[in-house]
Amino acid sequence: MSADNAQQELKHLTAALQHTLELSLNVNASSDELAAMTSQLNKLNQDLQAHQGQKLMPYYNANAGERLQDILPYGPATGPYNAYSPDIDVELEGNKVVSTVTFGWRHEGPPNSVHGGIISLLFDQLLAFACLNNNTPGYTASLQVSYRKPLPLFRELRFTTWLENIGEKKVVALGECYDGDTLLASSEGLFIRII
Repeated sequence: MSADNAQQELKHLTAALQHTLELSLNVNASSDELAAMTSQLNKLNQDLQAHQGQKLMPYYNANAGERLQDILPYGPATGPYNAYSPDIDVELEGNKVVSTVTFGWRHEGPPNSVHGGIISLLFDQLLAFACLNNNTPGYTASLQVSYRKPLPLFRELRFTTWLENIGEKKVVALGECYDGDTLLASSEGLFIRII
């Protein structure tokens, strides 16, 4: 099997694992049924363990091009090969990074709403993408998130991030999350440039 085919199959495996995580959070079965499912998952884990080794692609891919989520293919915020990552599409619009995101049960905090830590995680990554998109990569020094309204699960939300101030050593990036025309959250990140 070629590397491209293996990567495609890994993406299918990741999607199946996402589905498994989602289903496991609302399962209601007898102890015998749960034991049988656990046995099946343990068998899968044994199969996965037998194939542990070097990743199919590097954890960090500096040459991902315009598909920014491929920079960190295994990342928990936007990685297409991480079953915890939400369903996300990241696009460039000029100097801005615009993302559509749908969160599932695995991201729930308050009932039917996204956990605040997940929102913070995603803002951190998307603000960093705005830095990368403007050739000013850096490490997060501080991150502030203002939560205006709960972010709903299973709705397509829009995140937009951009750079507000570019200094010699520091970059300030801003971001907003909308549900339609309603502002749900905003963020400000300070990044220390990698020089």
